[in-house]
Amino acid sequence: MKTQKNINNPAVKEREILNAAKLAFEEATGFCITILEVEPAEKIHPDAVLQIDAPDVEPKKFRAEIKGFITKATIGHVVERIRRFGKPGILVTRHVTPPMAEKLKELNIAFIDTAGNAYINELPFFVYIIGQKKKKIPATETIVRAFRPTGLKVVFALLCLPELVKAPYRDIARAANVALGTVGWVMYDLRKLNFLVDRGKHGRKLINTDKLLDTWIHAYARELRPKLYIGHYNTTRKEWWEKINLGKNQFFLGGEPAAARLTDYLKPETITIYGPEEINKFLIVNHLKKDPQGKIEIFQKFWNFDYPWNYKTLVPPLLIYADLIATADDRNIETARIIYDQYIDRLIEKY
Repeated sequence: MKTQKNINNPAVKEREILNAAKLAFEEATGFCITILEVEPAEKIHPDAVLQIDAPDVEPKKFRAEIKGFITKATIGHVVERIRRFGKPGILVTRHVTPPMAEKLKELNIAFIDTAGNAYINELPFFVYIIGQKKKKIPATETIVRAFRPTGLKVVFALLCLPELVKAPYRDIARAANVALGTVGWVMYDLRKLNFLVDRGKHGRKLINTDKLLDTWIHAYARELRPKLYIGHYNTTRKEWWEKINLGKNQFFLGGEPAAARLTDYLKPETITIYGPEEINKFLIVNHLKKDPQGKIEIFQKFWNFDYPWNYKTLVPPLLIYADLIATADDRNIETARIIYDQYIDRLIEKY
């Protein structure tokens, strides 16, 4: 039982990945990595702080973001997270493929993996090693139920509505648009992962919300977003999305058009819309035609609550942020950071 508990402990998994990547990097380069204590005063907490030493040069510290694996859908979140450290950062992961390595290099994101692949372009170091094959490390990657598609709906509702965590399970289930039984095991998982505490008469409370938010965004792009996908579409009508009547509680703008309305910083190229499963009338009224290469993407709406702000035709800011960084586009990542600072950072402070 003890072994199983350790396998399901995210902190144990992260340490195993970090140790394996450290050894692989040292073997490939001859440099030395020292794992330092995380500095508690930092606003954005890295998963670890690494110091890289080499002969005849000053050692360099890096704030580390540790991920079990990364994909095209999750790389944007990793980039934005590392940039928010405000100091040299580095991704530590199981394996970086050559195409992913090229993308990280293009974005100037340092990384090391458990196979010995690495990219660091931070004076006095320059390292670029690619093509090393994936190696097995002791722990297997498992995803707890709270971060599978249905569980992610519950976590989303709790992150968007801070007071909801104290509500009866039936109210949480209604807001998250899930079955009542789902809420119980999500709450159980969140307690085990140290994201939730029960304070007796003072009610339940989310804790470590920055890490919970990070975990949700990474899992949303990989687990839930693909399951919500309805299709890509196109239209000959220019700027059509600025003129349409989205309809009360029916269709909502996400991603780039929502960010454009919030920030005036972005000219949307891809129009992201969330709506009901049945969209035929919407397609006809707005002259939208199915097109796999189209710049309009429609997803199924998965929440059942009104977000408390004045932008009633936009999805909640957490989802706008998640949509933007899922694109891995540098301009969208910059815009996502603005939305994080203006809307999400203060949301975390409410917990």
